Amino acid sequence: MAQLMVVDPVTRIEGHARIALETDAAGAITSGHLQVLEIRGMEKLLQGTELFKMPQITARICGVCPGAHHLASVRAIENGLGVTPPPDARLLRELLYAGHVLHSHALSTFVLAGPDVLMGVGAKPETRNIFALLGLDPELGKKALRLRSIGQRTVEIIGGRGVHPVTAIPGGMASRPDAEKLATIAGWGREALALIEEIVGRVQEKVDALADLRDAMSIPLQSLALSRHGEFTLLDGDLVLGDAGGKPVRTVPAADYASLLVEHVMPGSYMKAVQLREPAGTSYFVGPLARLNLADSMPTPKANEALGRFHARGRARQSALDYIEARLVEMLYCAEGLAALPGTIGGGPVLVPAQPKAGHFVGVVESPRGILVHDYTTDEQGRVAKLNLIVATQNNYGAIDTAITGVARHLMPKKDENLLLNGVEFALRCFDPCLSCATHAIGQMPLRVEIRRDGCIERVITRRTQP
Repeated sequence: MAQLMVVDPVTRIEGHARIALETDAAGAITSGHLQVLEIRGMEKLLQGTELFKMPQITARICGVCPGAHHLASVRAIENGLGVTPPPDARLLRELLYAGHVLHSHALSTFVLAGPDVLMGVGAKPETRNIFALLGLDPELGKKALRLRSIGQRTVEIIGGRGVHPVTAIPGGMASRPDAEKLATIAGWGREALALIEEIVGRVQEKVDALADLRDAMSIPLQSLALSRHGEFTLLDGDLVLGDAGGKPVRTVPAADYASLLVEHVMPGSYMKAVQLREPAGTSYFVGPLARLNLADSMPTPKANEALGRFHARGRARQSALDYIEARLVEMLYCAEGLAALPGTIGGGPVLVPAQPKAGHFVGVVESPRGILVHDYTTDEQGRVAKLNLIVATQNNYGAIDTAITGVARHLMPKKDENLLLNGVEFALRCFDPCLSCATHAIGQMPLRVEIRRDGCIERVITRRTQP
């Protein structure tokens, strides 16, 4: 008879979710599934909104990736209107986004997945968190948190706010920082480069020590990312689908995403999965790993060298564990952007006129976690009548379930409850899922796993908070 194990709640992710593991009568794992338990209904709540207010409102969808929603929204509007912002405005957006991605990747690498990597997946819960890491290695912790701060402060200067930026508007930017502030950001970029180069070896060493989990978290699926004829990009380009060897097999304009992708309602979850239209039901993965798998080159020198080293270990990597190394490469790219971009911004205009109208508006960007789509249809009054938002974690749904199942099968025979519980959580954390803005308790989160047979509880494993 089949049994069910439930990991609820999953900790150190952005949002609320649980993991369900199906087992057979012998106790072997047959499948694993992420279940998202919250519903926010933004696609309904935003109906009737004035089109030009969307970039500011959608930035508040999430406190972790507001920059991605902000720029996806403004790009959707500009694409629909046929408006091209001035060169300086585009450079300012690139600078804002470099800060945003640096902040997000530092959070994921050191605060969310970091304790698993640096302390060990099987470490006790009370020692497997950012505060224990700060106690064990204060200098590493300080450097990691400084990287987060540099990214966030950059967003604050360029975007007007550190968490929910407001300055990107249809036609360009609402304001521009002065030369002194741009010089400050450039200095931060040089500092960030030095910090990353100091800590990347330590992180890589710890990732390599988890080699036994690499195959267990295999995701033998295709990669999907934005690309500019093989060059890495975050804010423009075509949608490229690559095979298991990293070779592009299909390319479509980003605005035609619906010709490639289709959403599906998932049982037991409020989050819809996104799959390929053809072959029907085919999953893929997005995010830093997909972007590097499909990139022949990076626009900045140090990141390009790091990409070469990344490819030297496999031209197309296909393990959830590889996401951690991929983020380190992208952090280098972002730091180089912070150091170099301020010097390219001149004194030209940052805004051109734009007026709302009825029409169809599509914007696609690479959020820190992968492909993000904003799709709006407006009425004659310039208000949003219909909208669709596809976030990165929806694209990764099939890959997440694959990795969860694989690591559970690998760890179940070890008969270590702590290792199993955190192992499946770690597989999910590697994707850095973003389900919503959420706050978790410090220390040991409560956890209850029920093992059922024929609808009856056969065994319960619990983990309680520290008194």
